[in-house]
Amino acid sequence: MLYYYFRLLWYNCFMFDLSSPTTYIPTIFLILVGAFVSYLWRDARKNTHEHTWELPYFDEIALSMNYINRNILPDGRFQYRHNVDPEITYKNDIYNSLRHAGTLYAMYEYEKVGLETKFKDNRLLASKYFIDRYVRSLDDNRYVVVSFPEEEGLKFHIAKSGAAGVALCSLCNLYEEKEIELPVLRGLGEFILSMTDEEGNVWAYYNLETNTIDKEAEAIFYPGEAAAGLFHLYEIDPQQKWLDAIMKIIMNIVHTRKGMDLDIPFDHWSVMVIKNLLFKLLVKDPADADEMRAYAEQMAIPVLSNQITNPKNSYYGGFVDNIRPCSLGTVMEGLAYIYYCTENEQLKMIINKALSIGNYFLARVQVKTGVNAGGLPNSANWVKPGVTPNASIIRIDNVQHVVLGWLRYQSILKITGKY
Repeated sequence: MLYYYFRLLWYNCFMFDLSSPTTYIPTIFLILVGAFVSYLWRDARKNTHEHTWELPYFDEIALSMNYINRNILPDGRFQYRHNVDPEITYKNDIYNSLRHAGTLYAMYEYEKVGLETKFKDNRLLASKYFIDRYVRSLDDNRYVVVSFPEEEGLKFHIAKSGAAGVALCSLCNLYEEKEIELPVLRGLGEFILSMTDEEGNVWAYYNLETNTIDKEAEAIFYPGEAAAGLFHLYEIDPQQKWLDAIMKIIMNIVHTRKGMDLDIPFDHWSVMVIKNLLFKLLVKDPADADEMRAYAEQMAIPVLSNQITNPKNSYYGGFVDNIRPCSLGTVMEGLAYIYYCTENEQLKMIINKALSIGNYFLARVQVKTGVNAGGLPNSANWVKPGVTPNASIIRIDNVQHVVLGWLRYQSILKITGKY
């Protein structure tokens, strides 16, 4: 547009007599219009990066990001639950600190990959709320993320290793913006180290009433979340101990789950870390890298085999045993990471197809109109009569996981030139 404007201006200057009022008045007008358009163009570029309107699922992502933004309360707390039916309302006393952190992470990733930054101020507000309410000092060098009994239905206050990891994913970016002190981030990292044994097992919970580690409880995704958090910490504070802990945790996951065959849990956090380690050339032993890739590929097989690929099926793009948008969002994330990890071109082709129809399924499940537009309910069945009331509940983490699934697919389309 600006190119044609300057061509026109050049034509006026050199092909006409500027001493004539019939020439210089339109020319001056064109200069003023051009300056105004140029100002608006620069202002728009502050918030929107190049070519975002061309990306698939741009509208769906924008709709869901606006849902998240609308549900940040004045103090920075999220409205945790809504219902597709706006007549059904919920108190905001049921909450989850880990999922608050996960939503912050999605908001930051939305900015980071090149979309809009207009939600940044509210992200910082919600980050400050999270830090002030949930991040606590445990001792001289450890910080934790607190889970409150009254919010999560617990018997006592606990600190989750996974919550510390997701908190690091969402808060490390604040260090460069001078919105958080490095000792706090390092303290969360030290807590994860203290929750990790010599083999790389990560204990799930720390009892804040007795100041002891609960070594009996298990949480399958916490080790991957802990490793992901340490990776974000390593990026801003590249100490060897963080990288050593990441490698230990990931290799323990790889080794302990190898024998599970098709029963291997789908853990998108662990493959996110593996993708980052491989891409940044941080895996020094080629044998370790091969084991990581094999683990990622093993994890993809049972998921891909369960996807509904018949276009005539009403759940086309969903999965035989899974039509929950929150879970499917994590599957889309994980498959995208596996795409980067594998060197098998045939598997990449299959994953690309799975991502295409899986994200299409999620787009159809999204609430499109009304006060809760952009929301993702607990089940794709929310559109059908007679389903359980739980199906139509919209949790904030449902939305953030699906947004991340769409974003990861967009990134693949961008690098492969398929948009």
